[in-house]
Amino acid sequence: MEQLPSPGRRTVLGAAVAFAAAAAGGVARAETLIPLDRPGLELVMQLVVTCTDPETVGGASHSKDGERTEIWPIVGGRFEGPGIRGEVIPGGGDFPVVRPDGVEVIDALYRLRTDDGVQIIIHNFGLRYPAANGLAERYRLAPEFIAPVGKYDWLNRSLFLSTLVDVPPALALAGPGQNDRMIEIYRVT
Repeated sequence: MEQLPSPGRRTVLGAAVAFAAAAAGGVARAETLIPLDRPGLELVMQLVVTCTDPETVGGASHSKDGERTEIWPIVGGRFEGPGIRGEVIPGGGDFPVVRPDGVEVIDALYRLRTDDGVQIIIHNFGLRYPAANGLAERYRLAPEFIAPVGKYDWLNRSLFLSTLVDVPPALALAGPGQNDRMIEIYRVT
């Protein structure tokens, strides 16, 4: 991962002066913003999560947070990253909701089992951005892990972002009536 140079003393002082001047006018101006501690991203794992075709939600499809018309049962998968690999345990699910403002919220909860037998819970929550202005549909999520104390507890002490992308054909796992999603998980550094 590329490290960004630390801002020099003049940059920091210039930013402080610009911010103070903008603040004195009552409005911070975008052209005066200079990042002082820009976070980085480190790819820590890729998951191929296999779901069945969606199941229609019975009864009322409206909930207090929006419209839920389907759920995606998670039936397996694999994951791998530096120092971690294993399988997705069947039994979780993705429970998307379309809010009244039209935004689709992704809400997936499932478990991972590492190759050395450790179970880790992952709750992946975020938004789907529809295709617009020449950009393809995108997903941006904030996974949270619950790992036992030990080799993988670093997952409990970090902030993560994830994307959902098409699965490369060589990594596909889905059989008939199933589909795969590739989730790339990045640690914020």
